[in-house]
Amino acid sequence: MIKINLAPTAKKRRAPKRKPAKGARPGLKLPSVQTTVLYIIGIVVVVVVVAVLLLIQSNQMAGLNRNINQLHAKLEELQVYKATVDSLEQRERELAALIAPIKELNKNRFFIAHILDEISSRIPEFTWLNSLNITQTDIQIKGVTASNLLVADFMNRLEESAYIYNVDLIVLEKKAVEQQEMMEFTLTANLGYDTLAGGQQ
Repeated sequence: MIKINLAPTAKKRRAPKRKPAKGARPGLKLPSVQTTVLYIIGIVVVVVVVAVLLLIQSNQMAGLNRNINQLHAKLEELQVYKATVDSLEQRERELAALIAPIKELNKNRFFIAHILDEISSRIPEFTWLNSLNITQTDIQIKGVTASNLLVADFMNRLEESAYIYNVDLIVLEKKAVEQQEMMEFTLTANLGYDTLAGGQQ
């Protein structure tokens, strides 16, 4: 037999829905003691290295400054010697300026003496010289002789000298000397002064 219960039944209360639990907020995580110690050691090492480098650089700069001061002191000492050397050089230049004219006179003296010896040793017989005009580059000879041939011979003899060249006859004319007919002549020539001067110095 089937029983039907027609009495109202009490409604079951629904259980309240549970709210999802809120997640925990992330907090600040402090480094461990070992990590902190390592950081501190690293910083100390860097500071020590920088201090050592600064100390080394300071010592190097102090050494350079000492060297610079020593060089300045030596330079001041050398300035005295330099002034002395400059004074001696100036005196040497002054003496050279005074000696130069004397050297020139000596050089010309040997030069003229040598040229006179060259000419006198080449004068033919019956030939006499009236005047000589000698410079450093040329010479003029005036004289008289008994013949035209003697003038030519004299010119050839002069050309044989190592220091006389380009001998030219400028004047040749007859002239009475103590009722004797003579030939008056004028010669010019160039002198090899450089060759002679090189041999004498």
